[in-house]
Amino acid sequence: MKPVRFWVGLVLVALGVLGILDATGVLETGGLLSAWWPASLVGLGIVAMLSQRRMSIGPAAVTVIGLILLAGTLDLAEGGLWWPALLAAAGFAVLAGLRREHGTRTPLVMFGGATTREQSRHLRHTDVSAIFGGSTLDLRQARIDEGATVDAFALFGGVKVLVPRGWRVSLGGLPFMGGLEDKTDGTGDLPADAPVLAVNGTAIFGGVEVTNTPEK
Repeated sequence: MKPVRFWVGLVLVALGVLGILDATGVLETGGLLSAWWPASLVGLGIVAMLSQRRMSIGPAAVTVIGLILLAGTLDLAEGGLWWPALLAAAGFAVLAGLRREHGTRTPLVMFGGATTREQSRHLRHTDVSAIFGGSTLDLRQARIDEGATVDAFALFGGVKVLVPRGWRVSLGGLPFMGGLEDKTDGTGDLPADAPVLAVNGTAIFGGVEVTNTPEK
């Protein structure tokens, strides 16, 4: 996710420079920032999708939320855009839940909690989403193919991905007022040919966690 980090760093530098120019009286940037700040979210979502080379639920939702908020700051729409933005993000989660790959089932949890146990022998990709709730994807009985990925999306909720010991985990994504956390036992003692799972997490006012141990 180096392009995502580059974009975040670029936005922070730009905000800092504009802030300095405004504070020193060189250039009035307050109106510019207040009107165009959602463009940073739009760019963040687009950069994340380009880095993944496919459209996934989290970056797409961030892009849509950014576009809706941008329409509001530019006075292209009436106020009260947060709920439409959240509904649009929820819609992406529902649409993603229609997808099936290699017999996998895509869990979507809204206003509640659920655990889905995946037992596929050739898992390549699956999604897990939680909106105002909690969702657990248990992969400890699954076997993954090379290049296997999980898209985890948490919107005002939490997602936990359970993986067996012996897997390498590559966790990255978009934490926006939320967090991504790898709590697995580590990869220091794993063989070079250990299975590798890439978890692409998007946490918007929520959290995505990857661990080997379920809650007691």
